[in-house]
Amino acid sequence: MGASASFGELVNAPWFLFLDLMGTVAFALSGITIARAERYSIFGALMLAWLPALGGGLVMDLIAGRNPPGILEQPAYMQAIILTVLAARAVLWLIDLARGRWLFFFDIVRWYLHATRRLKPSTLLVLFDAVGLASFTVTGVFTAVQFNCHPLELWGPTFAMMNASLGAILRDVVRADAHNPILKGSLYAEIAVTAGLALSLLVLHAPGWTVGYGVAAVMVAVPAARLWCYSRDLRAPMF
Repeated sequence: MGASASFGELVNAPWFLFLDLMGTVAFALSGITIARAERYSIFGALMLAWLPALGGGLVMDLIAGRNPPGILEQPAYMQAIILTVLAARAVLWLIDLARGRWLFFFDIVRWYLHATRRLKPSTLLVLFDAVGLASFTVTGVFTAVQFNCHPLELWGPTFAMMNASLGAILRDVVRADAHNPILKGSLYAEIAVTAGLALSLLVLHAPGWTVGYGVAAVMVAVPAARLWCYSRDLRAPMF
C-alpha cells in the first residue's frame, strides 16, 4: 500500500476529524473573543469565527486539487462554527442577564468577571489560536500527503502554514487591523512551518508506527512554543 493510500485512510479516520474539528472550534473561539471585545454583531462574530477556522483550509484544498473542498464534503465544520458562535452568545447573554439579578448564578458571574480581569482578550486570543495552530499544522501536512504533493518537504510545511495561519490573516484583514501581528513580527506562521517540516520529514524517513507519536508531539510542542514566545514577547526577524 502506498503512502498516500495509507494516509488517506488516516485522514478519513474519526480521530483525524476530531483533530480538525478541535482546531476549527479553537479558531472559532478566537474570532468570538475578538467579536466580544470589539462589539461585533452576531453576523460579524460568525465571519470572524469562519475566516480563521476555514479560510486557510479552503485555499489549501483548492491548491491541492481537492474536489469537493473539505468544507463542502464535510458539513460538520460549518455546523461546529455556527453552534460554537450561538452557544457562546447564549452563555454571554445569560451572564449579562444574571449579573446582579440571580443569586443562583452569582458565583458563576463572579468567576467570569474575575477571569475577564485577569485574562485580557489578547491572552484568550493567543490561547485559542495556539490550540488551532497545532491541530491545523497536523492536518495541513496530512493533506499534502494524501494528495501526493511533492516534494513533501516543501508542501507539507507550506500547507501547515496556510491551513494554520492564512485564515487568521484574512480575519485581521477584514477587521482592518493594520497591525496584523502574524505578518508583523509575531512568531506564529514560523512555528507552523517548523513543526510542519519536522512532521513531514518524520513521515518521509521514519517508520510508519512513529507517525502517531509525531502527531502527539506536535499537539503538545506547538501550543507550548506559541505560548512561550508570547509570554517572552519573542519576535520574528523583521524585513
